[in-house]
Amino acid sequence: MPLTRRKFLRLTTGIGLLASSGYILKDIFLPPQLDVAERRTLEAVLDTLIPSDETPGALKLGVSSKILDKASQDAQYRRLIRKGCSWLDRKASGRGASGYSSLDEGNREAVMGELAGVPDGSVAAIFFEQLRSDAFFHYYAHAASWRGMGYKGPPQPEGYPDYTEPQSFIS
Repeated sequence: MPLTRRKFLRLTTGIGLLASSGYILKDIFLPPQLDVAERRTLEAVLDTLIPSDETPGALKLGVSSKILDKASQDAQYRRLIRKGCSWLDRKASGRGASGYSSLDEGNREAVMGELAGVPDGSVAAIFFEQLRSDAFFHYYAHAASWRGMGYKGPPQPEGYPDYTEPQSFIS
């Protein structure tokens, strides 16, 4: 079968479509890593959620690196973080800022209030709930955060020496 011009055009068009569909599917199943602006937005969100006071904040305890590690390993989580950061940056641009990370503290809290109030089931609501849950999980897993709660740490290795005595819960 000789290669005619028509067969050649069909073949090259098919190869082109197949190659472009690969790039589209790659972005769906393997979204790119978070860029610098998205990382800054994520860090600003974490700093707004858990700021430093008498105890170190989320950024000082490395919560952002834990969340970035999870995002680098989980494509679906990374996609959620990207969409949430994009939502926050759009809200910030509506307030005249270049991004969420460039807002002042009061505007950050106002935008976070908007985010907390979005309807359940929306991507923004899922982003907020998941990020808040992960941030608090990693924050309170760190021993440096316990001081602010008055928690002295786990009872082990000393245990409860008076475990044979009944507990009195009424003081």
